Amino acid sequence: MKIPSNCLEAFLEVARTRHFTNAARNLGLTQSALSQRILNLEKVLAATLFVRDRSGPRLTPAGEKLLRHAQTLEALE
Repeated sequence: MKIPSNCLEAFLEVARTRHFTNAARNLGLTQSALSQRILNLEKVLAATLFVRDRSGPRLTPAGEKLLRHAQTLEALE
């Protein structure tokens, strides 16, 4: 399965900032566009990656696994 790079980039930024608005700003996107990328990624993977609550997004176990994978890919680049 091929993960779209723009979706993976969005995922990494949300995981790092723990904030959708800040992540969107850092990537030069609207919050809506960023949220859509995350939703698309969740559909591709058939998994929820973030728990969204008032304190900000938190990684699910699937999100933590993807984060490790994404960080490995990033290190290889």
